Amino acid sequence: MLTELAISCSSTDSTIKVWDFRTSTLVYSFRQNVSPKNSMALLPFPGQSDRIGLVLAAQTDKPLIHAYSWQKEQIYQKLVCPDKLVSLVISNKGSYCAGGTEKGKIYVWELSTGKLCKVFDAHYRKVNILKFTFDDVALISGSDDAVVNVWLLCSILDESTEESLISSYYSWSSHSLPITDIVCGIGNFHTSRVLTSSLDNTCKVNLFREREISGYQPNNPNSAISTRTNNREVESVDGGGAVEGVALEGHNYNNTKGGLGLVFRGHSAGITAITLSYDSTILLSASEDGTVLIWDIASRQMLKTFTYHKGPVTNLSVFLKPPELSTIGSSVTASNKIPIPHISPFKKVQQQSSFPDRLLENSDDVVTVLLNSSNENIDSFIGSDINSQASILSTEYHDIENAKLSLKDLQSRDTAVTLNSRISELQFELLRIHEHYQRVKGLHDEMYQGLVEEFMRQRKRQ
Repeated sequence: MLTELAISCSSTDSTIKVWDFRTSTLVYSFRQNVSPKNSMALLPFPGQSDRIGLVLAAQTDKPLIHAYSWQKEQIYQKLVCPDKLVSLVISNKGSYCAGGTEKGKIYVWELSTGKLCKVFDAHYRKVNILKFTFDDVALISGSDDAVVNVWLLCSILDESTEESLISSYYSWSSHSLPITDIVCGIGNFHTSRVLTSSLDNTCKVNLFREREISGYQPNNPNSAISTRTNNREVESVDGGGAVEGVALEGHNYNNTKGGLGLVFRGHSAGITAITLSYDSTILLSASEDGTVLIWDIASRQMLKTFTYHKGPVTNLSVFLKPPELSTIGSSVTASNKIPIPHISPFKKVQQQSSFPDRLLENSDDVVTVLLNSSNENIDSFIGSDINSQASILSTEYHDIENAKLSLKDLQSRDTAVTLNSRISELQFELLRIHEHYQRVKGLHDEMYQGLVEEFMRQRKRQ
């Protein structure tokens, strides 16, 4: 049976809480963490977007990101950043991590290699919130400068584009005060809705093909928003500690008795974050008073109160319970040990190699495999499995080799126009190959780790 859990953290309380919001019972906790608002992100397993493998949290007072696994409560890995991050997000497929700073810069890393893909000036002031679109085509940023910018991921990853030449694909500037939250609806890049909230007491609904399709004005400055799975209702938070529901289509909640609409009141301080259960029947609201309230949306009744935090709750998310938490308390062996998603240490400096040099050298795209000293035994144990894995990667390998040969052939030609045209074609093709390669690489690593663990387990039995 699938179980939904909530994860929350505070800017002063040094513990991340993982709990069952239907029973309000604490399930797990992580230590040594203090994170500002919008700076905690969940990393899924490759190819399994609903299965969370790691929790990443940027720290309030240091240029660090703490990574936590379900294997232990302590820090699993520390990722050193070139600057202190005030906002953090991970792409839905778990391939890239983006962080925003106080000075308006955005850093983008590739998680599997730790490579700093790009760092650029995105805003004039603090980057409050970062979100990827549902299909990971674009990165959306909101700032204290009251502007929401849309950045195409392909432009960010394009090494031929200099930092100073990166421009936003789209900008929304209809807000007049700092942006507080962004929600990306379900759907592809060109058809999904993007909701933005601001301290100017407005909530905007935008489409990429239009500047703005509708707007809503709550009773107080807006600090957080959330949408239901059907993208037709939105819950917004005002500065007075209340959550207000609004229908984007059809029924008008403001026609209810008393003119209060669909309002949830119960917090004694301002609300910092809200989220919904997967079926959109339960609302969770986190507050500066240190509590998280659980609401039934249909009846507007408060169901539970979560009071384990000792300070303001700054981050709140809902996810499906991973299988690792089902084995807490049982002995971990090689046979039942669940792998952890791989993250390489983050690079602090962006590599400035030219695109052709990167194609010829290709040093960052090498899969590193660590083998036991007795390679013969491993080869005999795995047998044909290694050959089958090589065949999986053979298409990408030959494509890259062909690209290298084509570039070498072009280097011997004198026509600059032909050279530039061919390089542009190869750039586009290699970006497509690289994206597919990353997916296959994740599958390869998971398969290989399982085979090696099985081999070591059988060897210990002997």
